[in-house]
Amino acid sequence: MTEAPVTGESPWTPATEDDPLDGLRAALTAALCGYEPPRSGYQDACWILHPVHDGEVRLRWDQVLAREGRRLADWPGTLSYLVLDGVTGADDLDGPDPAELDRATLARLVGHLARSGPSGYDTPCGAAQAPVMNRPGEELAARRGRLGDALAHHDTTPEFRFPATWWAADGSWLVLSDVDLSATEVFGATALIEALLADPELDAVRRPGIAETLGR
Repeated sequence: MTEAPVTGESPWTPATEDDPLDGLRAALTAALCGYEPPRSGYQDACWILHPVHDGEVRLRWDQVLAREGRRLADWPGTLSYLVLDGVTGADDLDGPDPAELDRATLARLVGHLARSGPSGYDTPCGAAQAPVMNRPGEELAARRGRLGDALAHHDTTPEFRFPATWWAADGSWLVLSDVDLSATEVFGATALIEALLADPELDAVRRPGIAETLGR
């Protein structure tokens, strides 16, 4: 992929206030921490756990939990930093970051998304920040752009300002990084999700969605 040059201005341009955002505007405005669609709207879904590092070594969450004889599969709640709470030495590790993917993981995800559709990196996308991140009185912050410019947009935004929710305009996939969690939920075709789960560079897992976990 040829990345867009870093110019200080995002290649993802602000959406107009009357843009329906592919039918998602109302749902995005109401979802304070990021919009999780019904899983029934997609063939499959998975979570990408935000990376944890011990120095230069990247650890999977289950490797960290194993220090206390625990497993992620036994965790009943959502995928926040609390999963690793109480693990010996966890406070000395780098990560997992809340609210957004690190750049390397984002790049890996963008590659998978590009390979999942006919338009590749030219796939038109929409993106919206979580309303909870807005300043008082600020309208929903939404943008439009091409998938291949996602990293350039990342590089022009301050910390924790990459969109919580972004999606293909044709509805083929949607990505949610809820600002209260340390994992990113990806919805899409079965082939996309299986590719993410099989990628050795990602810590991707099947877990219930937020609504299901919280009994909503």
